[in-house]
Amino acid sequence: MTGTVLGGTRTICPACRRGRLMGVPDAFDRRRCDDPACGAEYALAEFGRTFALEGADLRALAAHERRQAVTLFVAAEIVGVLAAAWAIYAHSWLTLLGALLLCVVVCATAMVSRYRAWQFEESRMFEARAPLGAFLAAEFDGLVRRGR
Repeated sequence: MTGTVLGGTRTICPACRRGRLMGVPDAFDRRRCDDPACGAEYALAEFGRTFALEGADLRALAAHERRQAVTLFVAAEIVGVLAAAWAIYAHSWLTLLGALLLCVVVCATAMVSRYRAWQFEESRMFEARAPLGAFLAAEFDGLVRRGR
């Protein structure tokens, strides 16, 4: 789970279906297959148009990611409450620390799901630089509007 949250998995090459698309050091907006036999190279704009979401319903994908994020947040809260109760019962701060670390990983996974849903909704899937600032601004704006 932490590998998915922190490092992510690379997209499978559409040409050979064996290699993974990795960043090209010289060109920030290009991806190259890491399979030496293939070596196919794609521009991010071309990749977004032709391969990744062709025929997919973006609203359904975004709704799925949002449901997954809510489920993960609820699971993190339940784990946190149960671990706090157990830590009080067992008089163990280490139990509470372990649960806190687990909750952080689960919450990070939930935030990745919310980010992915935002990317689907805004059609910002394949960009040279991750639009994290725009995502955080949209999340903050959503919180402020919801609070009114």
